[in-house]
Amino acid sequence: MGKEEGKTIQGINQDLLEAMLNNIFVGIHIINKEGIIVFRNRKLEELSGIKTKNVLNKHASVTEKNDLLEVLRTGIPQFGINYKSKTGENSLVNRIPLILNNSIVGAMAIGFLEENIIPSKYNLMEQKLEYYEKELKNLRSAKYDLDNIVGISEKIEYVKGLIVRYGETNSPVLITGDTGTGKELCAHAIHLNSQKKDGPFIKVNCASIPHELFESEFFGYESGAFTGAKKNGKIGKFELANFGTLFLDEISSLPYEMQPKLLRFLQDKEIERVGGNRVVKLDLRVISATNRDLDKMVRDNHFREDLYYRIKVFNLILPPLAQRREDILYLCKHFVNSFNEEYHLKIVDISKEVMDIFHKWPWPGNIRELKNVIETAVMLNHTGVIEAKDLPDYLVRDIKIANKTPKSIDSINYLRVSKNHLEKKLLEETLSESDWNISKTARQLGVSRPQLYALIKKHKLELLRQNLRHWSGLNHSSRI
Repeated sequence: MGKEEGKTIQGINQDLLEAMLNNIFVGIHIINKEGIIVFRNRKLEELSGIKTKNVLNKHASVTEKNDLLEVLRTGIPQFGINYKSKTGENSLVNRIPLILNNSIVGAMAIGFLEENIIPSKYNLMEQKLEYYEKELKNLRSAKYDLDNIVGISEKIEYVKGLIVRYGETNSPVLITGDTGTGKELCAHAIHLNSQKKDGPFIKVNCASIPHELFESEFFGYESGAFTGAKKNGKIGKFELANFGTLFLDEISSLPYEMQPKLLRFLQDKEIERVGGNRVVKLDLRVISATNRDLDKMVRDNHFREDLYYRIKVFNLILPPLAQRREDILYLCKHFVNSFNEEYHLKIVDISKEVMDIFHKWPWPGNIRELKNVIETAVMLNHTGVIEAKDLPDYLVRDIKIANKTPKSIDSINYLRVSKNHLEKKLLEETLSESDWNISKTARQLGVSRPQLYALIKKHKLELLRQNLRHWSGLNHSSRI
């Protein structure tokens, strides 16, 4: 390869080469395969305090350090070596062998002043920290306000009024209502209408935490508190929620042995980490929610009476969708607009037939069920107007059955069929998510193991489990 050809391929002219080698930010030192110094730039003169004219074309051993000769001999690079310049400045040096056609033809040292490197590292770290802090704040912030509670009915307007009033206090609130009525949404709204709206909003699903981990999840733990504990300990949900709101969803699943500890916090506003002896004072509000009858749980000694009355200083009772049917149209429009935006669709209307079906259906799954039905419909629709054919089969089929049934037994069959469908679907989903772990499923559903076995038998789900075994080759019998 000729000289001119090499210039063309590399695309480097003399000016560019000169600017690169004499870069004011980088010190460069090059020796050939005999160890003779063949190049040193001006920045290296500053860093080393040695004039190039005094060492050029001499063996590298004339300089104070001979590390570059070691790289030349071994072919092993050295990265990130600390070096203090003659001016007292810290620099980082990389020493690398120069290899051509699998032979070492020389070695090169490149030095950078730390002051040119560290600021950029810190700037990058600061940017990352700012991003993560922002993301963490979003994760710990409430998302839904009163505007997200859709409806014009008298019942829902009353609920909105209570949310505003409860937001003015710092007392515990218990939100009760059937599955899918919007309990979490209301908890968000209470927080955003309170004096703690700028603080964190921490959600805890009590049904999803294993019993043995409740205390450490709630209150955190100190280093070495138990086998497997993190070296620096862990902060608990209560401390995370300090100066904000802690939302305890499915409070009915709180283990009985944990209930006195929650009661103590509500009374004293202080906690102790597991394995620690330091009392931590906290300022936060507790909002709880459940779809179960806590009154009955108290009577059955499954929930402490003193805790029950402490968490429900204020009670927000959410009406089922069947009691606020005038809101169905507004909810439908809200969900259609939301899915149009999310999936880039153009659904413009809902047929009268579909709205008739919606107003007749008892909605055992409430607003969550309506949302799921709308999502199914918009994804199946191709005309821009939701028709009956776009609805889930169970809803259309059961409406037709109800319409053919004498009015005296219509409502009975109607409600029973819909509840059975919802119950079976919930069982299937929960069993599948827990990999047919009966204890975990029973805990999540809030039923006993015998009750769960009875429900599995009632809905003939044992056959489903056998099919899962057949296809997956897994034996779940040890988990039951």
